[in-house]
Amino acid sequence: MNTIYLVGFMGCGKTSVGKHLSKQLEVPPYDVDLTVEKLRGQSIKEIFHKEGEEAFRNYESLAIRRLPLAHAVVMTGGGAVVREENLSYMKSKGTVIYLKTSFPVLWKRLMKEEERNKRPILLTRTKEEVFQLFNERSRHYEKSDLTIVTDDLSTEEVCHQIIVQLKLIKSQ
Repeated sequence: MNTIYLVGFMGCGKTSVGKHLSKQLEVPPYDVDLTVEKLRGQSIKEIFHKEGEEAFRNYESLAIRRLPLAHAVVMTGGGAVVREENLSYMKSKGTVIYLKTSFPVLWKRLMKEEERNKRPILLTRTKEEVFQLFNERSRHYEKSDLTIVTDDLSTEEVCHQIIVQLKLIKSQ
């Protein structure tokens, strides 16, 4: 099995879906943000504060290329696909799946205090600015191999849909 890359805007469920999906497929999960933190020895929040978003994106690109190319589920950061080279790389090495979630659902999830505090972008931008970022990134997410609309689905239901879609691709 090639690596499955989960993409989508922050709050769409990449981490929870990735962990559950990896258990179902019996492959390890890898979180790009955690990989960056491990490589740099500092949190994403610290990297953004000390070095800026551009430096973080460089580390993110490097981390994506250091993760396994087979038998894995990779949860990317929300902005990973903004760099075309990252999306091209992931598509060439595996299957890219967009967890598509509407902005009202995302915003409700992101406004929970524990979410807001761990996401640097939410600390410096208004709802309107986050919505604009969502719209800018959406066109990149749409280039994924598969799209799963997640608004009304549980983590288990999203994973089930992913597995069904992967089987369909494999049988073609």
